[in-house]
Amino acid sequence: MVETAPAMQVNGRENAWALAIAAETGIQVASCYQCLRCSNSCPVSTFMDIKPHQVVRLVQLGRREALLQASSIWVCLSCEMCSTYCPNEIDVAGLMNHLKNSVISSRRTPAEYEIAAFHDVFLRVLREHGRINDLQLMQRYRIKTLMHGQAPSVDDLMSEASLAWNLLKRGRLRFLPERSPAAGEIRRILEDYGHKKVST
Repeated sequence: MVETAPAMQVNGRENAWALAIAAETGIQVASCYQCLRCSNSCPVSTFMDIKPHQVVRLVQLGRREALLQASSIWVCLSCEMCSTYCPNEIDVAGLMNHLKNSVISSRRTPAEYEIAAFHDVFLRVLREHGRINDLQLMQRYRIKTLMHGQAPSVDDLMSEASLAWNLLKRGRLRFLPERSPAAGEIRRILEDYGHKKVST
């Protein structure tokens, strides 16, 4: 059941969840006046079930359950166009990332599991080697999604095989991962950021 607590009480106080997010992230959703510039600048808003400006509004309203079940936070590209165009400098992209982390921390299944799994595997490979190995990335991603009961279609497999063959012909596909000299520094950045694992 969706929570319906109001964001702004008659006395002007903010919703407790919005205040908690502000304390944790510094993102002040109360300053949003719904100008829609974030949604209008978003390159993938047409694929979202809840537009960026609506995400901010639902945080104001304390609609936590509705947002943690939404596809939008996973469809978000983190391109930061929304944050850049916000006249009140609300970090909408940061808010999306905070909501993603909230889903993972609460051990919920993401609304878009395949996208979340790809993010997780990408960061794990990057953490191990400091750079991405395409073959290892796709192998781990396919194993993770298969363990979650999501088998790829024949068309997807054919498309991936064709892409792999083209990369191999151009000398762009390496079978063994290479370690970056900056792997330690990248690992420290990811640890500081607090990469959270998407469970299978």
